[in-house]
Amino acid sequence: MGIEEDLVFIDLEAATKEEALQLMGTRLAAGGFVKEGFIDSVMEREKNYPTGLPTEPFGVAIPHTDGDMVHESRIAFASLKSPVQFLMMGTDDKLVDVKLIFMLALNNPEDQLETLQKLIELIQNPDMVIKLAHTKSVDELNELIEGRL
Repeated sequence: MGIEEDLVFIDLEAATKEEALQLMGTRLAAGGFVKEGFIDSVMEREKNYPTGLPTEPFGVAIPHTDGDMVHESRIAFASLKSPVQFLMMGTDDKLVDVKLIFMLALNNPEDQLETLQKLIELIQNPDMVIKLAHTKSVDELNELIEGRL
């Protein structure tokens, strides 16, 4: 699954994870891909099931919510100009400085699990994390992830 140009944010300036999630979710909503309440649902889920991953050399977050909040499956991507803090996956008190965000808006639970597994495999490679963080175009991003998502 390639990521559409409208859903890619290169060097996104956001002061907090909430601001980043709001900007990304708003773009998904503007495209008609998600239902009203998607952003609130993602933020609520993030409180209970954090998605920050302490990958090297930059942290990555994979925020998402239930498929019933999604009209059409899409992925939004952001490389942040400056990292924002997410809670680390599986904890309620450890923070991760996140530079890359993959926001999943997937309406099929099986696709969501498969995409999460593929993304985690992808970002376990520090060289790939560096390449994703330094990507400067949608085409470059899609070349990096082609066949991997």
